[in-house]
Amino acid sequence: MVPLKDFLKEHFGLQVPGIFKAGSYDAFRVHGTIGIIVPVQQIDEQELYELYYMSQYLQEKREPYVAVFWPSLQGTLSAEKDGRRYALLKCADRIVSRGQSAGRELAQFHQKSRSYPYQADKTKRIGQWKDLWERRLDQLEVFWRGKVQAHPLDHFEKLFIESFPYYLGLAENGIQYLVDTELDDEPLLSDSATICHNRFHSEMWNREFTVKLPTDWVFDHASRDIAEYLRYDFFQNPEQLRNEGGVFLADYDRTAPLSSFSWRLIYSRLLFPIHYFECIEDYYLAPDSEKPYYEKKLHELLQRSTEYEQFLTSYSGMLSMRTKKIQLPVLHWLA
Repeated sequence: MVPLKDFLKEHFGLQVPGIFKAGSYDAFRVHGTIGIIVPVQQIDEQELYELYYMSQYLQEKREPYVAVFWPSLQGTLSAEKDGRRYALLKCADRIVSRGQSAGRELAQFHQKSRSYPYQADKTKRIGQWKDLWERRLDQLEVFWRGKVQAHPLDHFEKLFIESFPYYLGLAENGIQYLVDTELDDEPLLSDSATICHNRFHSEMWNREFTVKLPTDWVFDHASRDIAEYLRYDFFQNPEQLRNEGGVFLADYDRTAPLSSFSWRLIYSRLLFPIHYFECIEDYYLAPDSEKPYYEKKLHELLQRSTEYEQFLTSYSGMLSMRTKKIQLPVLHWLA
């Protein structure tokens, strides 16, 4: 294995005094700058270039805490170490405490990013949810049928086989709700694409690690980030969701008012059980040493499925006072 210091010297011409952890990433300090080493195995070079232009744009717009790419000596945005690709991101070496709520900061980030003027072909997800969700659902259903026929013995697979029909139904509800929203409701100017995160959550912009990493971004509808923030807190910080979920939505809505189209997109995304799909997919991709973690995670998801239904039922009650006049279509099996 190539030591990180040798990797940085060979590919970026950097001699660094030492390596430390910044969040979950390896990082270093040099010339008043923090460099962050981010794995980008799943992101191709063309997509990295789109993210590069987004980060440059937001830095020019003075968006706080944005990291930008540090090109390699070869002029590429990634370099290989031990058969894996990494990008180097840099930001100023200063920690400034956040003075505003997550809802307000996210709304301002989306407002600023909505005027992004360049093409985003590889990172674009807006308008693609239905196709992406249907493809994912079809793939998992085929996989599930294969497992049913194989009569599995291991505990995880039994849980998967028993639980899949329920989550299939939930996923189909999410897709149908999305289709109805796109048919029945009119998007406003505020519903145009913006820079979002693959999976935004409440730990992402915390006080310990304030940096905004472009490798986390996609080009999508703002409702993606809002829904994933709420979903994450449901599973990881339920107390915070109970106490502050409505505040987060109200702070966002006060800063960048959400249309009824947005509120319905958030709901369709919460209905689609991405958390379940990712848990199953991650289990089968994980090395054996990590499989017990995903088995435990699946147990917890299944134990909290009724509670998650209650959360979906309570969603309309979380709409801020300004939007009480918006009528969200009700799913009768949840009511």
